Amino acid sequence: MKTVKVQNFGKNINFSPAQICRPSTETQLLEVLNQHSHGKVRVFGALHSWSDLIKTEDLALDMSQFNRVEVIENEGVKFVKVGAGCQIKTLLKRLNEFGLTIPSIGLITEQTVAGATATGTHGSGKHSLSHYIVSLKIACFIEGGDKASIYEIKDGVDLRAARCSLGALGVITEITLPCISQYYIEEKAGFFQSIDQVLTHTSKAPLQQFYLLPHSWRFLAQHRVVSPSSHCSKLAIIYRIYWFVFIDLGMHLVMKLFATLFKSKRLIRFFYRSLVPSLVFPGLRVTDRSDKVLVMRHELFRHLEIEIFVKESRVKEAADFAQCILRLADDANYELPVEIEKLLCKKNLFESLPSIKGGYCHHYPICFRRILPDDTLISMASNDCEDYYAISLITYSEPRDSFYTVATFLADAMFELFDARIHWGKWFPLKAEQTCKSYTGMPQFREVCAKFDPNGIFRNEFVEKNLGFEEY
Repeated sequence: MKTVKVQNFGKNINFSPAQICRPSTETQLLEVLNQHSHGKVRVFGALHSWSDLIKTEDLALDMSQFNRVEVIENEGVKFVKVGAGCQIKTLLKRLNEFGLTIPSIGLITEQTVAGATATGTHGSGKHSLSHYIVSLKIACFIEGGDKASIYEIKDGVDLRAARCSLGALGVITEITLPCISQYYIEEKAGFFQSIDQVLTHTSKAPLQQFYLLPHSWRFLAQHRVVSPSSHCSKLAIIYRIYWFVFIDLGMHLVMKLFATLFKSKRLIRFFYRSLVPSLVFPGLRVTDRSDKVLVMRHELFRHLEIEIFVKESRVKEAADFAQCILRLADDANYELPVEIEKLLCKKNLFESLPSIKGGYCHHYPICFRRILPDDTLISMASNDCEDYYAISLITYSEPRDSFYTVATFLADAMFELFDARIHWGKWFPLKAEQTCKSYTGMPQFREVCAKFDPNGIFRNEFVEKNLGFEEY
């Protein structure tokens, strides 16, 4: 039998399942699951993920045939029933035909709907997409049944678990989300010297996202607010073309050349200190459709990403800390502020610093996005009262050993210092004991898993370890 190999978008995950199935109906799916009722089953979507969530040596399910989109109305409110394997970009396009969209849109739209929600994918200034799920259908062995069945989850703790489930309850076949009217966003970009200056705009521009630019260490903010207009501004098309040519293509090509081909710290520093300011037009206001403004084309160039989540009350400290560690990684002679050295010593992290000194030159803007608290058990923004900020670090350089070293240090240190969480679908270096401490809803989540998947058919090694099943 020919070995089937699966590789993710970032090429950091490779595995060879014993079998790959692509069911097109619920009946076919149940037949396949019943044949593997004593094995292990995992699902993969668009493979636009960097964690070990999808790996399996047994059965891998490709749900891309489950891509139906149906708009329905209930008591005057519109909803969309969408197949688990439908890509978000397809869903957005179809909904726009009805003058509708979804409540939260992330930077990337390549993911499938089930893959995005199962890992807590989010945008900026709203809840994660998982939070908005009204109901979902799942194929599982509920309560230890001998045969797999389709079960609809509509409310209660089951729904809070299923909204962001890491695939640990079963195979999602369909998700129901609320629809909102298509809307337009007014955007204005600007440079700032400190994160405090950026955060003062949050109330006036609640959808803003911002970037810490390496080597100049200034902030570039995209102030975004819902526009009262229902039309694009005159400059919208030109701005779209400009952004695609100079940012989505141009900047990324330059970074690939400087970081991967030339491996030049000097060129990377020159780019951010001297060229980036000329690529942005501060003060220019542009109004465009939501799914045009909120999305970038990160998928055009292969990369690897880690995303670190901290509560809003800690984001200033976390931003300063990340900046200092990245400066130390770039320049071994950089002197850390005394207060940061004290923090590291207090948490027994100071002795790890030599491993990162001068070994890595960060070459991509560090993105900050605000996420409102999610009504979930284990999404990264699951919380009762406080917003989270996601801090995203991307690398285009290969080999990636130096990035792994720095990213691991940042993840460990920010967990210890700021109670940070890591995106389930991004590169994931935290240890299992750290992860279990991060989520107060983890015990409840395990109980729901035991109800829908008592034999652990839908868990792989990553899920077993990081959700604490090995201890229970």
